[in-house]
Amino acid sequence: MKKILYNITCGALLLASMTGCKKQLELDPKQSVDVSVALTSREGINAAITGVYASLKSTTNYGRDLLAVSEALADNAFATQKSGRLLAENQNGTGSHFVLWQNNYYAIAQINQVLAAIPSLNVSPAVTTAERNNWEGQLFFLRALMYHDLARVYGYEPGMGVQGQDRGSVPVMLATPGTIPQAQATTPARATADSVYRRIYADLDSANRRLTTSNAGLPFVATKVAAQALFARVALYRRDWVNAARWSDSVLNVPANVARLATTSSYVSSWTSQTNPESLFEIRFANQSENIGVNTSLQTSYTTLGERGKPSLTVGFGDLVPATPMLQALGFTGIAANGAGGTFTGRSDDVRNLLFESGTTGRGTARIECTKFIGKNGVANLDNVPVIRIPEVYLIRSEARLNNGDVAGALADLQKVKQARYANYATTQQSFDNGLSANTGLPIVAPTAPAATTLYGEILKQRRLEFAFEGHRWFDFKRLGLTMPKSTATLYTGYTDFKVLAPIPVRETDVNPNMVQNFGY
Repeated sequence: MKKILYNITCGALLLASMTGCKKQLELDPKQSVDVSVALTSREGINAAITGVYASLKSTTNYGRDLLAVSEALADNAFATQKSGRLLAENQNGTGSHFVLWQNNYYAIAQINQVLAAIPSLNVSPAVTTAERNNWEGQLFFLRALMYHDLARVYGYEPGMGVQGQDRGSVPVMLATPGTIPQAQATTPARATADSVYRRIYADLDSANRRLTTSNAGLPFVATKVAAQALFARVALYRRDWVNAARWSDSVLNVPANVARLATTSSYVSSWTSQTNPESLFEIRFANQSENIGVNTSLQTSYTTLGERGKPSLTVGFGDLVPATPMLQALGFTGIAANGAGGTFTGRSDDVRNLLFESGTTGRGTARIECTKFIGKNGVANLDNVPVIRIPEVYLIRSEARLNNGDVAGALADLQKVKQARYANYATTQQSFDNGLSANTGLPIVAPTAPAATTLYGEILKQRRLEFAFEGHRWFDFKRLGLTMPKSTATLYTGYTDFKVLAPIPVRETDVNPNMVQNFGY
């Protein structure tokens, strides 16, 4: 395939043209564009936007790390050492963390360039208002997503900084330098967490005002409801309970919203569909050219299986499997430590545990493994990745309502999700849930998590179960300032551990005098 060579530069933020040390970067023309030429046509604008979506597929982002590294850092998973991957992250070693800085700032640079080019686009027929709104709405959504992922990885949430350790969030760049001298003169400092979140809010507001629901049924393209769902998530992280509830309402009150909560009978099949019917926004891996491969895909990271129910076929490594507490929370009984041997004596009526089963012995000891990602249409290591699913919005609203004092509303949303997940809800869960109203778990006394017998504790438990191996658990404890109940065999010491934050890349602190490294690194 013909490739295009670009002269770009490495430097302070690894943005396009960011300093004087040039290098050649080879890019696929389907996913990347020569900005000086391609942004003068409709085709070029569309190709550039496609390129931004493609950046989300990187292993450093939703291709693997934002899910698997998050699980490794948290208390959900056990590293099997079958390939050696994710072991250091699971032990919370210094520097073993997320590494998405470069990828995200490259994408943000491209977003900024496209946003700058759209107003002056001179084509025939002329760009319509609808076209411009669609382009800009997608770009604002994508920039908000990129910045939120940066902010939650490299900095504390607003008001949650550890005294003596908080050195700010991430730099906010709304324009990309057009020349090397301009790039060399650009040495941005880290913004405060609150200012970064204000920027994300502004981008999501812009996206919401521009986008429509015309892409309904295509969750791998930004839509109005996707922007509203992301807004609800960001507000939750900011502990802005009013807006978290408000934007959740906007999503859940749309009659034509294509995403619907799966039932107990359709839950497993929702994970075998081409597109998860619960997805509000999903990363699409369309063909083999986008296959991450047997070393670092989500499938190989989570399971040795090539197909559910066929332990005779070994495909992946199964580097990260459910730890004992995770298996117990899912309702497994009669298990060995960390699922060794892959055997168990029983399961609860929680249908989510049906996506966990014994792996193969082809890589060593069989263990109970996660099969949410097991190859689309029988193609190994090729899976779409849901970023926001509809149950998240219900659980966001439940938590927001609780913090807003609406205990009945919080319980109703929690029960909505649980009724869709427990096959015998009325028998196994109803009585327990009925007692939660009298014990809310508020206020949270950080760093101690709310008790399991409280409404807040149950909301966090259901988030753990619902998004197991989707990368939420680590960030849930971080955003609330809680210490995770992780094995003492790891190097994790609690919320004040400096390793809660990822290190800023050394090349950034070396080149940019205004870039301050995170505490402890």
